[in-house]
Parts: sequence; C-alpha cells; structure tokens
Amino acid sequence: MADYIRRIVSGNKARFKDGNLNLELDLVYITDQVIIMGFPAAGIEGLYRNRREDVKKFLDHRHGKNYWVFNFCPLKENSYPPETFDGRVSRYPFPDHHAPPLAIMPLVAREMQIWLSGSPERVAVLHCKAGKGRSGTMACAYLLSNDQLASPPRLERSYSRKQWAKIRADEAMDAIPEDTATHRLSNGPLLGEGAPIESPAPLSEPVSPDPEQPQQKSYTEALGHVLDLHTSRRMRPSSDSEKVKQGVSIPSQRRFLYYWSLLLSHEAPSHLWASEPLVPSPDQDSKILSTPISRERSRPKVRLTEINIRMKELSNMRINLVRAANAVIDRTSMSKSGSIASQADKNTHAMWVSLARYDDDFVETLERWERYTRMNDQSGQGHMGRREPGTEHFGQEILNELFSDGRWDNKKMVRSFARMGAVGEESVIKNKTEEDGKIKTFKLRPLSETNWKEFEQDIAGNQEQYSVNPEDIDIPASEANSMYDFTQGVKGRGVVLDAGREVRVKLYMGQVFMGWLWFIPTFHMPQPPPNSDLSQTQPSSLSSKLTLQRKELDFALGIGSSVIDIEISLEWLRETEVEAVQPPARVNTEDEERAPERAKEPGGLVEAMASGNVRGIVETKQAAED
Repeated sequence: MADYIRRIVSGNKARFKDGNLNLELDLVYITDQVIIMGFPAAGIEGLYRNRREDVKKFLDHRHGKNYWVFNFCPLKENSYPPETFDGRVSRYPFPDHHAPPLAIMPLVAREMQIWLSGSPERVAVLHCKAGKGRSGTMACAYLLSNDQLASPPRLERSYSRKQWAKIRADEAMDAIPEDTATHRLSNGPLLGEGAPIESPAPLSEPVSPDPEQPQQKSYTEALGHVLDLHTSRRMRPSSDSEKVKQGVSIPSQRRFLYYWSLLLSHEAPSHLWASEPLVPSPDQDSKILSTPISRERSRPKVRLTEINIRMKELSNMRINLVRAANAVIDRTSMSKSGSIASQADKNTHAMWVSLARYDDDFVETLERWERYTRMNDQSGQGHMGRREPGTEHFGQEILNELFSDGRWDNKKMVRSFARMGAVGEESVIKNKTEEDGKIKTFKLRPLSETNWKEFEQDIAGNQEQYSVNPEDIDIPASEANSMYDFTQGVKGRGVVLDAGREVRVKLYMGQVFMGWLWFIPTFHMPQPPPNSDLSQTQPSSLSSKLTLQRKELDFALGIGSSVIDIEISLEWLRETEVEAVQPPARVNTEDEERAPERAKEPGGLVEAMASGNVRGIVETKQAAED
C-alpha cells in the first residue's frame, strides 16, 4: 500500500526497483555518476516519499562510501542532519518552483566536479522535494560544465534488473543483420524501377557517444542535449500514446540554464561578475562579505519602464470565478465580514505585478564565493566550471559551511521591492484579431506609494480587522506574497534594476495569482553597457524589449492561461544618471514575522479547479504560496 501511494505522489517520474533489497524508490541514474531522487523523508512524510532509512540502505549497499548528497531544500521546507548520510551532505538551498540565484550554479557544479573526479566509482546524489525541477536544473548545470557531452548510464549498477535485461535484449536484436532483400520486397519498389538504394549504417556505429573519444562541444548547443538526457532518464509517459513531459519544465529554470551556458562559453555580458580576484587578509580573520572589491566601474543599471500584458478577454464564467476568488481571499485574510460585495466588481480587472529578487546579502555572498573559487586561466575570465585548488577556505570561513547555520534559508529568501500596475482607463486597450479574438492589453507602469495605496484600496476594500484567522484554514505563508509585502514607492520614470541581478515578475488580477517569470536584464540588452568614455565601444541602442509568450511563463494556469504574451520595456542608465537600484524595504523582525499572516492567498486555486487539471491545481497552489 505504501509503495502504491508513493507511485501516485511520484506521478510520471521514473522510479528504481532494487530486487535484492526489495526496495522501490523515487530515484534514477541520469548518468553513471549522477543520481536524482525525491526528498529522503521521515515520519508521516515517509509514507508517501522516499523513506530516509531506505535511501541510506540503497546508497550504502550500491556505493559504500562513494556517494555525496546535494540537498537543495531550504531549512524551512525540509531538513535532516548531515549525519544521516555520514556527513557526506552539501546544502545549496533555494525555494521550490523558483529559478536559482545564478551564482549558485557554478558553486554546485564545481563541488560536484571535484567529488566525481576523485574516482569513477563515485556518485553525486541530488535531491530537492520532488526530485525534479531544482535537482534537474542543478544536474544539468553540472553536466553542461563538463568538457564532453554527457551520455546515458552504461554500467549495470545504474539500472534495475528488469531495465538491464531489456537493454541486453535490445543490444542483441540490434546485432542481428537486417534482411534487406525481404524488407525491400515487402516495403519498397523492386530493383530497376528507379528507386535509389540506401546503404545501411555500419553495425559498428555506437548508439551513444564513446566516453573514450573526447568530443568538442558548444555549451549552448549542449544545453538541449543535457535537458533531453535528463527528461529521457527522469520522466516516463503515463501511457504509450502520451508524450513524455519535460524533466526541467519550469521555463525560468530553463532560461537560467541558458544564461549559465553563455557564461561557460564566455559569451555572457563581460561585466556580469567581478573579474578581480578576492584575497583574504593575512590575519585570516577577514570575512568574504566584508572584503573590499575594487571596481573600475560601478555595476551597470537598467530602468524598467513598462510591462504590457496581452490577454484574451475572459469569459463571463471566468470573470465570476475571479470575483469569487477575490472574495474568498478578502474574507479569509483581511476584510470585515460583509465588506466584500461593494468591492467585488472593482477588484475583478485590477492588473498588477510585484517585482522581487533574492536577498541582496545572500546573492553578494554567493557572487564573492564564485569569484574566489573560480579557476584562473589564460583568458583572464577563468574556467566557470572548475574550482581553483585551495579555495575552500576564506579566512575562517568554509564554503561547505556557508548554509550550516540557516541564516539565509530559515526566512524569506526572495524579497519584493516594487510594484507596477494598470492605473486609469487609458492603461487598458481593447482590440480584436482574427487569431485570438477579443484582446485586452494592460499597460503596467511603476506605482508610487500614493498610487499603490489607492490601488490597494480598490483591490482589497476595508481591511481594518480580520474576520477569519488564516491559520484556521491552513493556508501556508508564501515565499514573497506580494500584496502585503513591505516595499518602497518607485520614484522617477521607472524601476531601477541592477542589470546583472535576477528579477521575479509575479502577475496578479486583483488578488488572484496568474503566474510569474524570472529573468536577468543584461542578457536581453544590447551590449556593452553605455560608457561615459566615448572612445569606448557603445551599445547599438539604449533600449530593449523582452517579449515572452504564455508558454514561457511559470505556472500560467487558470486565468493565467488567457495570457497571450508579456512585453517588458528596459533601457540602459547612462553612467551620468545617478540613480540607485530600487531597494527592498527594510523592516524590523516583528513586521517581517507579521507580514506572512497578512499575505495568505489561495492564488490561482479556484481557476485551476475550473480547468479540471488536478496536477495543475497542486502546482498552481504551491507556486502561489512560494
């Protein structure tokens, strides 16, 4: 019964059966040295996920002490002591359903490379909660950083008994010469009828790349290869006629892997990360976060001026569902009983977004460790996928203990810093096309503190007291719930961003979550950034528009499925324009603790239910909460 429940929870992910140990685990070998699995759980959670003791038994039996576990779950999500796996555990946490901080990719890839290069018998075991998105993203990040193309497993240990028997049978069938004459007579024209004769491929041609024959590769071209490899190993169709779903399916995670491939091939913007080495002071008491970095130029900035969202006009049924969802949110999180009816029509079409990024000190720490550990080479840019020997310590700080105290992941890791909304009748444009029918275009511009207060009142209505405690209905706190996050009003013509930092754009209609996307502005801007020295190369243009289709958004389910595309307008700031990057609001501990209680939201749950997509319901709810 327990295995049956675990199979349901695993969904369409591949599982591993070990007949000798009588175990079935949510686990798969991507290559002979890279394993991905679901979270090793204990207690009640162990009834529907991998049992921790079973995972330990499996790894010890198959690999002895030749395995190292990489855990990508924040402490507040899931945790276990490193002693569970004899201390062979490294943690690199980031939230579920999110793109990772870009600088965490090289740190993971380098540590995996050091461990696996020690012996061909070694394996790296990667897990998050479900063992799919975050684990798959980081596995692909490592495989991309290798000099040769990754290949599927070749060793018997990497397969179950049934899988290995099938592979051997397939190899035997492939070795049988094809009866070309019979095939020609039954399926094609006879000789002399003008049909060309195709020479069969030589039987000695390998099915997959030979690891003993080094192959040169393009990192960007290799991205598709490793994503396909991960999908082919991690996922399975639920039926013979169904197409296999992508292993790394969240568009923003795939987008960040593309950024990583550009960094590996030295095709990324040259300004992105500091190139100056970080050297600890002689007294060995220096802290990596407080060590000064000399920069010839400040970090380039961009201004986000406008976001245009094109949507198909909602049907009456969907409009009523949005009203119902907004009313539920009002009643469960903020408003007086009976105050909703007067606001329901107002908040139905209020379109707005929240802008957020990872904690600034967290990312700065990752970027400094990235530069400090990057292997130097003759190009001066360094080998992104390799760690410089002897860089595990910086003064008294140890890289492997960076997350040991939970200071980065026992609280919100993502912080909102600005909002944009469609204010006024002129911000909503209606038109009609043959392809999409009736369309509404929402023009979102930065909201000042005054504008946001007016906007918030239209959305939420009266919120002087709560009529129902959110805890009573078990709606968990979000990673960065937008409506009641503490932010500072935007001043000037747009939201000023660090061009090299990640940005999350989270979409709402009223209070209903519609989806989000992560991006890094500089990868979508003309290069290089403008320079006050006119003798230097200047960008061909100061502005750019990033357009993403609905399929390129994360969790665009429910009313989010009506989105056609999103256009983000960006422009470089010249060095002479002295404007600071939009900061997250600084709040005290009490405010931060109270904020999640005021930010509970079912998100797109009501709309996902209307679609009848059960898995979509779960994913939308989880995404809205993260």
